[in-house]
Amino acid sequence: MSLEFDLQPGDDRLYTDEALEQIEKIEGGLLTLERDVTDATVINEVFRAAHTLKGSAATIHHARMAALTHAMEDIFGAFRDGRLSDLRPFADLLLATVDVLRDLVEEVTTREIETTEAESSTQRLRAAFEAAMAASGHGDRRASRADSGGSGGSGGSGEATSPTELHPDAARLFSGAPGEGPHTAIRCAIRPESEWLGVRLFQLLVEADASGRLVSSIPARSEIEDGLQGTELTMLVRGRADELDDLLANLRAVEEVLAVEPVAAPDATSLQAGAERRQIDLGPEARGIGDDRGLAGERLKSAQQTIRIDVSRLDELMNLVGELVVQKTRLSRHAHELLMRLGDDPLARDADEGSQQFSRIASQLQDQVTGLRMLPIESIFNRFPRVVRDIGGRLGKEIVLDIEGKETELDRSVLEEVGDPLGHLVRNALDHGIEMPEERIVAGKSREGHVRLVARHADGQIIITVQDDGRGMDPRLLRESAVRKGLLSAEAAAALTDEEALKLIFAPGFSTAARVTDVSGRGVGMDVVRTNIEKLGGRVSISSVLGKGSRFDLSLPLTLAIVGALLVRSGERVCALPLTGVVETLRLERQAITTIRGRYVITLRGRVVPVEVLDNALGDPPRALQAGSHAMISLVVVRSRDRELALVVDGFVGQQEIVLKTMGQFAGALHGVAGATIMADGRVALVVDIAAVLERHLGAAAANAA
Repeated sequence: MSLEFDLQPGDDRLYTDEALEQIEKIEGGLLTLERDVTDATVINEVFRAAHTLKGSAATIHHARMAALTHAMEDIFGAFRDGRLSDLRPFADLLLATVDVLRDLVEEVTTREIETTEAESSTQRLRAAFEAAMAASGHGDRRASRADSGGSGGSGGSGEATSPTELHPDAARLFSGAPGEGPHTAIRCAIRPESEWLGVRLFQLLVEADASGRLVSSIPARSEIEDGLQGTELTMLVRGRADELDDLLANLRAVEEVLAVEPVAAPDATSLQAGAERRQIDLGPEARGIGDDRGLAGERLKSAQQTIRIDVSRLDELMNLVGELVVQKTRLSRHAHELLMRLGDDPLARDADEGSQQFSRIASQLQDQVTGLRMLPIESIFNRFPRVVRDIGGRLGKEIVLDIEGKETELDRSVLEEVGDPLGHLVRNALDHGIEMPEERIVAGKSREGHVRLVARHADGQIIITVQDDGRGMDPRLLRESAVRKGLLSAEAAAALTDEEALKLIFAPGFSTAARVTDVSGRGVGMDVVRTNIEKLGGRVSISSVLGKGSRFDLSLPLTLAIVGALLVRSGERVCALPLTGVVETLRLERQAITTIRGRYVITLRGRVVPVEVLDNALGDPPRALQAGSHAMISLVVVRSRDRELALVVDGFVGQQEIVLKTMGQFAGALHGVAGATIMADGRVALVVDIAAVLERHLGAAAANAA
């Protein structure tokens, strides 16, 4: 069944982005309110988010979502008004509703039904709300909301004004009103920087119409539906101003609401003679007035200076900048050669100066575009409070999640890939690391376990730390498990240091869990973590103290788009080795390279490092080890997963920033090649996949040894 929504082509993404942002506010607010339901700021925030979702859903005719968010709004409104005081009985139900809302938002993109839980969730929310209200003695009575959600109070009720002050044609609204009962004119002024001004106007009409009080409006509903844009809406509604607190409190996404009520029946004389004016203050942030720290006004000011851009356009811009970086290097090389050939020639000097200026501008442009792709890791970290809350409750553990550095930024391409590895680490900490409350008390710890998520920049990389204060890992048990699973012999396991034993958890299929749970324990998580992180050019390090807890550090590059590489010659071609995997370069005499069991090795500061010709490592026909100029052999020591290999090359070309390009299927199967790049002289260089080269070399060495 295909779903239809009242959205213009291309507006799907805008709607879903805004809806998901409001859903995240609700989820984060619920987790906060579960600990402190007295936080009025958070209560108001979740109420506003639910109200915004309800209005947006009604605007595009997403009826199931509108009904569900309306039920949520009723509950949040009761907490805001003080009719309910304990959120905990609603917490699980409301958080489950958040998951349903995400599926409903997905329907806007897929146009297919993604969940059948919407109606039942709405019924459960309403039933729980009615039961709680009955138990509290409030029944279905609604408290007055004269403060518009705590943002301010209503103005004095004796200030005289004319309806024409609201709108020049406001008198026409009154003159056409039905004769029975009092009527009130309401003017809503929408923030000019708001997106979808026409949609905002329509939302206000929908809200007023849903109350059953709307009579007419300027502009009319038909004009708004035809696409009229504007920042002001004047509505005539039934009732006196002091009877409209609920309606006025719900008119969000506006900077000011004015309500004018005639003191007599609507006729020309009474309209001009006097009226009661009520001003609903929506707070300093809505008016653009800074708070004590000046942050609110700055946020509104910055909002007027930002635009939404499709991510694909940023990706294409980054590709162009990558090509520009290549040409920058090429131009610098040619200008330098020209200067060397012509000496102190004016044309050569101008070319060199122009090249240097171009390089500076290109570098600045690269930095700016890279910055545009940088996103705070907060979007990933915000997933985990809910995970910790749900898994901790399921396991019967009391766990507090501490988050630091969530404003730390990294490239979008890296951000997209780091979520799953972090999820594995957090779940392992919850399941295996943190003890049960009783066990912690016996060990002299607090009942609550702590898990820390920390992000920071260091040495041009981002370091993400996952740390717990749980039971830690026992190297003895790790050795025993490795022997029991046949991963190591008893002798090899006994020879491992404690630090080496900790790294056993990265072996495929390794697990010390006594039983498999739906949280962890299948022995696949940590292998996946290391594999995924290394695919990004990163590293994983681990430390643990028995009885004190464990710590994992993920070192990641800031961006994958443009990387530094060491260019080397190998036979007839040039290869690029990413600097993230390069340890050092060497030039040794031939006799410094020895053999052990038929394999070349060198001794480097007390450790034995195997040696392989780069061409051979890439799967080319075997080439003998030969000394180069001055009877010296050039080597590049590379590392992956704490394993090292010294690659023999024919010479060093230099260091260069490269843009990695995939080879495509036409290139066939290339062993140990991650892709290609264009060098400064226009030639194509192969980019070496260091991890794959090491894996292949060690596999061949093991086969020969067998």
